[in-house]
Formats: sequence, C-alpha cells, structure tokens
Amino acid sequence: MPINWIKKIASKADHNAFVDLCEFKQLLFCCYREAENHISADGTIRILTLDVGGKVLRSDRIAIANTDLRDPKITLTPDGQLLLIAYARQTSTNNQTIGTRNLTWVSQTGHSWSAAKEFADRGWWCWRVRWHNNQAYGFAYNKKHNAVHLYSGNPRRSFHLHQPFALSLHKHQKGYPNESDLIFDKNKAYALVRRDADSYTAQLGHSRFPYKKWSWIDLDRYIGGPTMLRLDKDYALVAGRIVKQGRLVTGLLKMNLVNGELQELLLLPSAGDNSYPGLVMTKDSLYVSYYSSHKDNKSCVYLAEINIHALLMQK
Repeated sequence: MPINWIKKIASKADHNAFVDLCEFKQLLFCCYREAENHISADGTIRILTLDVGGKVLRSDRIAIANTDLRDPKITLTPDGQLLLIAYARQTSTNNQTIGTRNLTWVSQTGHSWSAAKEFADRGWWCWRVRWHNNQAYGFAYNKKHNAVHLYSGNPRRSFHLHQPFALSLHKHQKGYPNESDLIFDKNKAYALVRRDADSYTAQLGHSRFPYKKWSWIDLDRYIGGPTMLRLDKDYALVAGRIVKQGRLVTGLLKMNLVNGELQELLLLPSAGDNSYPGLVMTKDSLYVSYYSSHKDNKSCVYLAEINIHALLMQK
C-alpha cells in the first residue's frame, strides 16, 4: 500500500472541515473551518503548524464577529509569505446571509496574521488562487449567473476581473460551474472545475497566455472540492470528492492533461461528509489533508503521508 500513515489532526470542534495544505519553511500548514455544523453561522478558521511526521506544533485561530468564514485556502506568495483566503458570510441572529465578500490575510511566520482585506467582487466566490510569473489567478463562481469568472493580480493589492464567463451555462451549455483549481506549465494553463447541474460532470479547461480564451473537456464524472498538482507536462494528480459504488469518498486520481482521461489511484478512508483535500508533494512523499466523518459520524481533519512513487506505480 502506498499509504505510509494517516493521522487524525483535528477533532476539537463539532464540525471540522473544508481543508487546505501548504508547505512553508520545511513545515506543513493546514487550514480548515471550525463550526457547529456544515452551514452554521459560527465558522472560524483554524491554522495548524505541523512537522512532516504529522505532529501538531502550534494552533492559531482567525475569527470575525457575526461572520461565517468558509473554505479557507492557503498558499505561498512569490515573496515568501503565506497568503490565506476565505469566503466571509455576514450573518443575522437567525443565520440568514446579510452579505458576502472574499477576504485575505498574510503572514510572514504562519503564526501571526495581518488584518483581513477584501478582494475580488462581491457576489462572486473566489474559490482558490494560484501563482504564476509573480501573479495570482483564481476562478470565482456565482450560482445565479451559472458561471465562473477568471481573476488575476495580487489579492492584497489589486485583483481584477481577467476573463468574464470563462465557463458558463450560457456560453458552454454547462450548468453551475463552481469549485476549481488551476495549474500552469510555462504559457499554458489548465483548470479543473466542479459542476452541480445537468450531468454534474467536472470540466478540464485549456488556455494559453494571456488566458482569455478557454476550451473545455467534459471529464464524464463528478469531482467535488477539486485540487491538482502537476506531475509532468502531460499529467496531473487530482484529489477531490468522487462517487464510488454509490458513495461519496475522497479519492486521488491521475489525469491526462491532453484528453482528460482519469485513472483512479487511491481511495482514502472516508465516508459521509468528507473530502475538500489539500496537497503538498515533496521528493518522495505526498501529503494529503482532508476531512471525513467515517468515524463516529463526526467530521474530523486527517493528514496522510503517501509514498508518491508507489502511488504512481499502481495499475
């Protein structure tokens, strides 16, 4: 088996979920949402500092009054800082949504964080940002518009609309595109986008600089909370929530970037409310953070170390 170990790293809150992972100064930084449940108004962000053996060294928390902080994502900026983003849902006393905005924080240590700063457009949920040639790119989605926009710039300074309706129901006949990830290879960009309408099939996008024109391949299967790592010029590692024998589980797949062909590599121990993984790859190891409720019906955060060579050798 390619799995070296799996450890439960977070179970403090009633609901621990929506996870991301980043490597910084030879340590792992895992962020996730702590709350009463999946849709409660009390969402806060927890950031764990871990060694490469999965031991939690430090725990930090970000909270904003009357605000549900959702789906945090963490990445390393070109100037060597940690950048954290989240979707902030301002709530009323009975958990009605008053307003939403995209927020970002930065840290030089991973332990103390700047004040929150708004970025991108309100009403459009910027799911994740990725850096390429000193610029950040990210897709934002809007359910009402059945579309994703591509944004670019620096989320702490100017993050502007780069290409509206890069994937949409109106232009592409593909309903409700939403969660996404991006990878780059020189002047090429590849996008992976979840959908939750009609066939529910994820899409693989291709574009070349300046990333204004996108072509899309239907992957013919559902992938929720998708994330990617580039393996080489033709293949990427994909993680997310997939359907297996009628159940939603957290899976790792190998994707052909040319034609979108997918190969299942590994199913992680998972069931019920689960997935939204983060990926970090070193020379020999793949670290996967994710959440699952397969034990005691409680959603907890897990960290797995996987032998990357053994994983990719699987038939």
